Amino acid sequence: MSLYIAHPLDDFMESINLYTFNEGKELVRSIKDVSEIGALDDEDKLIFLIPSSLITSYKFIQNKELSTQVNLANFISEIDSKIVGQVSDNDYLFHEDNAFAINKKTLLDINTSLSSLNGTIYLVPEYSINHIRDIDVISQIGLKYLFSYSDGTGFGVGENFLDQYLDIVTNNKPDFHPTVSSLNNDLNKRFKISNSPFSFLKLSKSDLMLLPNFFKLKISFNLLLKKLAFSRSQIAACAISLIILISAPNFLIYKNERNAKVYSSATFDIFKTINKDIKKLVSPKSQIDQLLKDIPDNLNTQTKLPNLDLFYNLSSKYLKRSSIDLDRSTATITVESMPELQYRFIQGASSKFGISIVNSDVDFKNGFVDGEILLGFDDE
Repeated sequence: MSLYIAHPLDDFMESINLYTFNEGKELVRSIKDVSEIGALDDEDKLIFLIPSSLITSYKFIQNKELSTQVNLANFISEIDSKIVGQVSDNDYLFHEDNAFAINKKTLLDINTSLSSLNGTIYLVPEYSINHIRDIDVISQIGLKYLFSYSDGTGFGVGENFLDQYLDIVTNNKPDFHPTVSSLNNDLNKRFKISNSPFSFLKLSKSDLMLLPNFFKLKISFNLLLKKLAFSRSQIAACAISLIILISAPNFLIYKNERNAKVYSSATFDIFKTINKDIKKLVSPKSQIDQLLKDIPDNLNTQTKLPNLDLFYNLSSKYLKRSSIDLDRSTATITVESMPELQYRFIQGASSKFGISIVNSDVDFKNGFVDGEILLGFDDE
């Protein structure tokens, strides 16, 4: 596991010092863009330091009894007059007893560029890495001086503005006596302390979870392709699967609605065949039962072979094949996609028309019937 610390040297983040710590060894190199950090392993950690000029810190204690939205509104009302530009241009972030304001686009750009990296990412204000609770600290990193105040706020200045900024600080805080990590002799003399250089190495031994972390993974199609390392064939398969996943519900709904219409139409045809005066079906099962009761029991003694016409009228739409054996007084028919309700009606009513179902080899599926039926009839 390696620890990486990326420290931008300018507000445009076009010059970055990248520190690498591995097995107690420290390496530093200069890069121009986050993409030059290279490939990180999943167990690696990267701390990206936000330049202090891009993020403003405030002392703010949240009311735990109020929601985050209400605390945010209270915070914004406190600092409204101090914000340059529109309030809506910024993102506002909370950490412990501090609040931070940073331009939305700036934060989005940083998070987007860091999202392509593996490992654990920490996006931290640069002056937070040397923070010690209840102690003012000044740390020199290269030609930059980071001020971390006891209340959790902070700022950073270059060497050219160090004296000017120190005058402002000491005028506002006459009792300002910081802990200094610097090789700057003038700074050390000013606070009468000995030289003590700052080192990032202590971060490799500290709990990084205590740092304010403003990193949020930004998901994009290109990021997914990079993270998952899909081949072209895998991408095509995923695209086809996605299309099927989206379109399948609509197709199934269409198929069900179509089957329902066929079923409804076939049911109505049954009743229309028996009674042409029927205009509407309210309760098909009850109406079928009533029709069966109304059929005379002695109908078969008065009806001869032509009664097969009634059977064909009820099922001709679904007949695939048919044949009649007059010697055996049987008829063989093959039906396809016959509504089950229509089949049940024929099965129940056939004996009253001088017809009997001698044998049936049919399958029932999704409310429809397919197969072969052997009918017997009285030819006397």
